[in-house]
Amino acid sequence: MSDEQTADPDQHGWGSVPPVATIRGTQDAPLDAPLDPRGGAQFGARRARPRRKLRRGQVAGIVAGIVVLSLLLVGGIAGSLIGSSTHSADRPVRAFLDDLTAGRVADALDDAGIDREKTDVLLGEAAYAKASDKVTGYRVAATRTEGDTATVRAYLRQGGQDVAATFTLDKTGTDWGVFPIWELQAPDLGSVNVAVRGPSGAGVTVAGRDVKTAKDGTVSLRALPGTYDVAFDGDKWTTASGGSASVSGFGRSTSTPLQMTTTLTAAGQQAAERAVDDWVDGCIASTDAAPTGCSFYAYGQNPAYTYSNQKWTLETRPTVRVGSWTTNGWLITTTAPGRAKYTADISGAAGTGTASAGPLNVNASGYVTGFSSDGATFRSAVGNGSSDTGS
Repeated sequence: MSDEQTADPDQHGWGSVPPVATIRGTQDAPLDAPLDPRGGAQFGARRARPRRKLRRGQVAGIVAGIVVLSLLLVGGIAGSLIGSSTHSADRPVRAFLDDLTAGRVADALDDAGIDREKTDVLLGEAAYAKASDKVTGYRVAATRTEGDTATVRAYLRQGGQDVAATFTLDKTGTDWGVFPIWELQAPDLGSVNVAVRGPSGAGVTVAGRDVKTAKDGTVSLRALPGTYDVAFDGDKWTTASGGSASVSGFGRSTSTPLQMTTTLTAAGQQAAERAVDDWVDGCIASTDAAPTGCSFYAYGQNPAYTYSNQKWTLETRPTVRVGSWTTNGWLITTTAPGRAKYTADISGAAGTGTASAGPLNVNASGYVTGFSSDGATFRSAVGNGSSDTGS
């Protein structure tokens, strides 16, 4: 029997195991790890790994990526907004009105697709610069789109007032297959209308531009919104008071026709009276008993006699008054008829002698129809006794 004590089998081998803290490569268990009943950390428990820190370059790269993505997103939104704005239907209208208010007439006409013809003397910068009450501003009130057509309503500031205007645009295509391309259709232009009571082809000056009236004495000129001064381009024979004509906005707006009535200058009066005298003298110079186109004549000739040395003698000249313009010309009225006498030598079977008639009234009523470098042109209203008096 031995005195040696047998070791506790439960402790066999553990006495030689060094403490955990002394084992290389181990660390203390985390405070919150459950304890092994034998006094150590729970066997098999894993301690939480510490979070790995990102390097500065990695952080910068991530931030840069976010910024680029944000810029692309913002840029896309901004591009969409800008594209929609620059392709809106009212943009061509604004461009047209911007050029018009700035006086850039050629650019404005090009913006609106307005073709300028030779007779459009007012559709130029020089003429428009002389106009007053022009378009000085505008505001777009509404835009409506229906399919490939758009309508833009605007108000033009003209002569201190707002004038409504409507513009039509057609869709002609797209940009990038997304944004519509709008083309402004040429708006209807107003016109300056002038009517001259005077000979056809009378000269008129509108905003410094010289034009001629038509056969009916009128002239009509296309014009941009504004007020245009009109003057009669007379000569030494005729004159007329001028005025102005206004075109309000667009849409076939025409000015109230400016009526101009021509009158004769002092030189014109004298030329008219001289033309009457020349007509009378031409009648007196006739060797016919019934001068053609004249207001007096002799009658009762005896066919049994031969008439020779036929002669008219003017005893008194008619007095006339030059009146205003009529559809036939400036009216000439006889205020006191002249007197003329007819004489002739006669011969026949019964012998020879002298025949005479009168004195007869000389009526010089008629019209001065126009002027030339030689003077006035007179046309009698009576002739060969058909409507004359006292012949």
